[in-house]
Amino acid sequence: MKKSLLPVLLLSAGLFSACTMTGPSNLRVHEALLYGGAQERIVWVYGSLTGGAAGSLKLGGQTVELRSQIEDSVATPGSLSVAGKATYRQPTSTIAAPLNVTRRTNGSFDVVTPGGLSAVYYTDGQNWSKLSGLSGTVGSSAVNGLQGAGQLTSEEASVLSAALLGQGPLAVGVLADVPAADAPLAVEPRPTEYRRTALYVLPNVVTVAAGLPPSTGSLNPLPSSPAQVATGARVNFTELVSGTQSGVTEPTVTVAATPAEAASLYAQAYSRQTGAPTPPDPGNATLVGVFLGQRATGGYGVTITGASASGGTLTLVARLRAPQAGAITTQAITSPWTIVRVEGKYQNVRVVDEAGNPLR
Repeated sequence: MKKSLLPVLLLSAGLFSACTMTGPSNLRVHEALLYGGAQERIVWVYGSLTGGAAGSLKLGGQTVELRSQIEDSVATPGSLSVAGKATYRQPTSTIAAPLNVTRRTNGSFDVVTPGGLSAVYYTDGQNWSKLSGLSGTVGSSAVNGLQGAGQLTSEEASVLSAALLGQGPLAVGVLADVPAADAPLAVEPRPTEYRRTALYVLPNVVTVAAGLPPSTGSLNPLPSSPAQVATGARVNFTELVSGTQSGVTEPTVTVAATPAEAASLYAQAYSRQTGAPTPPDPGNATLVGVFLGQRATGGYGVTITGASASGGTLTLVARLRAPQAGAITTQAITSPWTIVRVEGKYQNVRVVDEAGNPLR
């Protein structure tokens, strides 16, 4: 009897061992929860592997293998690879935009926020600055990326700052509290430290002339008569608003020459958002909305870089952005857009990219 039970006991011991979490010593878990233009939860796992080159733990109810860190743009010193990747990732929930930022040509910023932020950062795609206030017209000072944002470590702030560069002008608001919809992950074994930082990424921040009023829907008065544009001449334009969450699913160009048409254009652009600004009266100008249509992830955007007229047809040149390899992007569907104000009245409008290809 004893001999027959021995294999069973050994098998049971083996199964128990296989089910035991072999988490690292000094286990620490840090999260960066991104919202807006990059809806993603990024989780770094830190610790020292014991008893071999691999370990495991339960993260969000899923058993994952831990090994030495791999080479990756978001890997940080002391962190471990999770299931073969530098970080553990999953999408975050959708929240209402907690801020709107407009940059002035004189270097100041107009900030509108209902509250709930502890800081706002800005990058033009190359350098970072931190805004001096959270509401109204504020200044800024140069900083080294997102250093000091929330509970991010210096290394985590550095890799996130680098990952967000090259995606055009954007602002990053540091949320004072993590949205309740994204609860902390269940972790087994229990970590000795659990840090959480919530950031709202606002892409496509517009730069406007220093003399224009804040972006509340009002515009400087236009000349009393429509602008006379010579054939092939350049046309003055101003980018009014832009975003990534329109309700337009196909590449579309919408022209608005009347207040009613402007209201319809803004309704298209803000159909999936709250707190839409009041549409301006076009007056003797024309508003043009350029919609890229649905994209599978975030990181896409459109900026108008030039305008010219020939034979009554207005041509806009658009710079299109797409996420770079390895960029932090949301896996949620986005629909980028921009609206520009062009001097003069036009019905025929074509949009091409910087290589001269039609918008598609």
